[in-house]
Amino acid sequence: MRVIFEQGNHRIVEQFDCDYDIEDLKGDCYDAEVNDDIDPTELARQEQEFENLVSNEGVYGYILEVWNPEIEIGWEHVDSCWGFVGQYTPSEETFNHYIVEELKQQIAS
Repeated sequence: MRVIFEQGNHRIVEQFDCDYDIEDLKGDCYDAEVNDDIDPTELARQEQEFENLVSNEGVYGYILEVWNPEIEIGWEHVDSCWGFVGQYTPSEETFNHYIVEELKQQIAS
């Protein structure tokens, strides 16, 4: 677990997802019937590239939490989203996961 953002009594944490399903992550992105405008060989190459990325970088989830000062309570779950490939790195387009900004917006509202 890695805290990637804190503001007031809220934080966003990044957690490794060891229970992901590669087929769920891929969805129909590499299905030749759905993507009939892409050469099947190219589609297979892209699929292998994605599988390698997942294998090398891992899959993560992002959790918005709020601090509850009551005894034995602590950090409470507010919202979360899972299935992001690679650790959050805002300076890299591939790993600048949109969900982090969406969770930050929840803090502001």
